[in-house]
Amino acid sequence: MGNKTLLYLGVGVLLFIGVCLFGYGILSIIGSTSAQGAFSWFGAGLAFALVGAAFLGGGILLIVRAQAQGPAGGDHVTYKIDLPSTTKIEQMKCRSCGGSLTAQNVKMLAGAPTVECPFCGTTYQLTEEPKW
Repeated sequence: MGNKTLLYLGVGVLLFIGVCLFGYGILSIIGSTSAQGAFSWFGAGLAFALVGAAFLGGGILLIVRAQAQGPAGGDHVTYKIDLPSTTKIEQMKCRSCGGSLTAQNVKMLAGAPTVECPFCGTTYQLTEEPKW
């Protein structure tokens, strides 16, 4: 799991605890006003509600900060394609239609350099011919 995933998992737990504490606090405050309730429940309920509100505020603050940081780094992979020294990308032609290919047409698919022709749509793997 990435750092962002762990952060959001932790924030989710923090928000869940905050909602539970806040809800219990509100129920205790409401219960203190009933005929069977005690006034001491009011103080405990108020304390639980304040702690729950602090947890909720902290969770929301962490979400806002995570969103402000933007996407996590390190998700991009750069492949260097090492073509034989005799291959000149400006001179490459499509095997099917003969159309001129550019460097933008060479991509890495499944770990192998492949070419997609913009004219006929043919995709094929680049292979190095033996030098003998």
